Amino acid sequence: MAKLSHRQAEAFRAVMIAGTITGAAEILCVSQPAVSRLLADFEDAVQLRLFERHKKRLTPTPEALILFEEVEKSFVGIEKLARTADELRGYHRGSLRIAAMPAVSIGFLPNVVQNFISDHRGVSVTLQVRSSQQVADWIATQHYDVGIVATNVSDPALEVQLLADCRMVCALPVGHRLADQSVITPEDLRDEPFISLGTEQSVRYKIDEVFNRAEVSRQLIVDTQLCYVACSFVLAGSGVTLVDPLTALHFAPQGLVVKRFEPRISFVFNVLYPGQRAKSQMTLDFTDTLRFKLAQLAESSSGLLDFEAPPHDQDVRT
Repeated sequence: MAKLSHRQAEAFRAVMIAGTITGAAEILCVSQPAVSRLLADFEDAVQLRLFERHKKRLTPTPEALILFEEVEKSFVGIEKLARTADELRGYHRGSLRIAAMPAVSIGFLPNVVQNFISDHRGVSVTLQVRSSQQVADWIATQHYDVGIVATNVSDPALEVQLLADCRMVCALPVGHRLADQSVITPEDLRDEPFISLGTEQSVRYKIDEVFNRAEVSRQLIVDTQLCYVACSFVLAGSGVTLVDPLTALHFAPQGLVVKRFEPRISFVFNVLYPGQRAKSQMTLDFTDTLRFKLAQLAESSSGLLDFEAPPHDQDVRT
């Protein structure tokens, strides 16, 4: 059997749809002789008589009807493939899987996701909130497309990009004696009831070191793993704390008093991607939205969200 070509099958399909050579030529935007030649070549290739010719009209044989079903399946599949590609280019289809630590997920990240999906109609988003280590594990095993953590990660299965190196802030309850100060120092918090972050967090040791260096003692009455829980304790009047600025700014409308703290204690947010897989355009666009909304929040934070951002797409993996 002679080799079949896509163009021959296309001509056969057009004749089946139009019923005439003339109509098929119009569908394909070619001459009638070209359609006749392609159709003849198709019949030679399949070695079947496919049409009864009655004047200018072509009547398909039973064999032609069976072949048409198969050809139509192929063309429908190709058209569906083309439509899917169009939808993906226009972000009208697809899904984005995000895993993030709680500090960014309570208030900030939902606003980022809403901004993203409003610009990408038809895209679905999954947001899973877990500890930084769990997020890193999920990204490394490619269960999620992008992750946001507050830990330094060194893993060949991950691509790590710095999102922001922030300054930790001091959170005070309403009416606190320091509420009118613009900057809080360790000395200001001497003997204050203090809400500490859990010992499993490296930033806990940074905070303790700052107070030890200043020879300032605190009343360490509570420790908790999560910054948003620490802020909730402060709102309840249990004491003061030092937390990341994103969490503190989320609680500020509820009455939390947020102040700049000196000396600077770094709180780093990193973006993680699977290291062995190329990033989709959707993932890249989400990251752009994430960085844009973070910069926007910083502008409106009266200097409380004071962070250093890297050049775009800088890989900080060591």
